Amino acid sequence: MKIRSAALGVAGAAILSTLIGAGPANATRPSSLVISPSAVAAGGTVTADIYCLRPSGAGELATALVADGLAAPIPLRVVGDGGTGGIGVALRGDGPVGTVPGRYTAAYDCWGWIVRAEFTVTN
Repeated sequence: MKIRSAALGVAGAAILSTLIGAGPANATRPSSLVISPSAVAAGGTVTADIYCLRPSGAGELATALVADGLAAPIPLRVVGDGGTGGIGVALRGDGPVGTVPGRYTAAYDCWGWIVRAEFTVTN
């Protein structure tokens, strides 16, 4: 039991040091989704930039962003590690929005951590 407690203490200290900035470069960068521009005319094009912090043993990520307000799923491609030294994955894709004006929310599953971004389709 003492060994398990010690191991948990060491793991906790490692996580804490990463969270306060003592870990690898940009290790504290949170997973995120950014849709730009945030307001676009109906039928216009948006860019989705996604960063996912990679957990140990992570599998594949979805290859498209699907959301209400988009004319079609946005295909995503890996564009690097987001400047994190390999502990994350950066994805990017471009695609058209639909023709119905309104405010929409896109969501993406980063290995169980859901990231969201809002965008507005205007007339």
